[in-house]
Amino acid sequence: MRCHAYMLPAEVYRDLEVQILDGLEGDRARLAYLVEEHDVDVELLSGEWRLLFRETADSLHQVWKPDRGLARMAVAPEQVPRLVEVLRDPARVAAWEPVRFGLAELTDVVPDHPDLAGLVFVEETEDWLWQERAFEIFALRRQVFELVEPFIDDLLATRNFAALARLAGDHAEGGIEFTRGRWKTLLDAAREKTPELLPVIEGLVARPSDYTLVREALALVAPAEAQPSLEAWLRVHADADDYAFVFRDLDREEEQLADESGQAKAGVLG
Repeated sequence: MRCHAYMLPAEVYRDLEVQILDGLEGDRARLAYLVEEHDVDVELLSGEWRLLFRETADSLHQVWKPDRGLARMAVAPEQVPRLVEVLRDPARVAAWEPVRFGLAELTDVVPDHPDLAGLVFVEETEDWLWQERAFEIFALRRQVFELVEPFIDDLLATRNFAALARLAGDHAEGGIEFTRGRWKTLLDAAREKTPELLPVIEGLVARPSDYTLVREALALVAPAEAQPSLEAWLRVHADADDYAFVFRDLDREEEQLADESGQAKAGVLG
């Protein structure tokens, strides 16, 4: 799940502030209607807004409720200097650099004067849940993974597999897609040739510390004739870094969405 940062002129924000604050836990469409027609709309990737929200949790008004898919924050004009302090802090800029895309744009556009603008952060619509998708293996560079690892662990713990895939896909250097048939072939080959790989895939995340072992195991189950995309990725990219892998299992996502929304939504992923 991504998040949008909308910037409003200070006088507009103050006129709408009561409605904005009331809307932080309400209907997304109603809140977005209040704020999305203004000039600045910056999209933050899944890891970016989580980093920002974590750093400002004690100082800015947030509603972050993963179980309800809410990621919202209101920054009144007088609070903008605090946001700017976080965005421009040299240590944070350096630490977040591997995932800093929308945050860099936001840093450029937010004024540091408290009387010019207010901001409202609102999670994206659920349209991303309905996009066509595939079984995948995402490869994340070590520095990227270390930044988003706490959020990956949270999503694993809460079994939010769709959001896990969205987070990994947003920040992956590469992704290898599989048809359902090739995914089954991968699992069958792992079961037969490298049984130690199977619990790694089923656990959905392989960390950089395990990269060499996982890479070698994947190479054993990825002959070009059976897994051309995986074989090509390993041949071309495997030496570039100690990657983390996130394994996207659509069957797990189907189970999650069936639990949350019934079989009608779950069927979209089949």
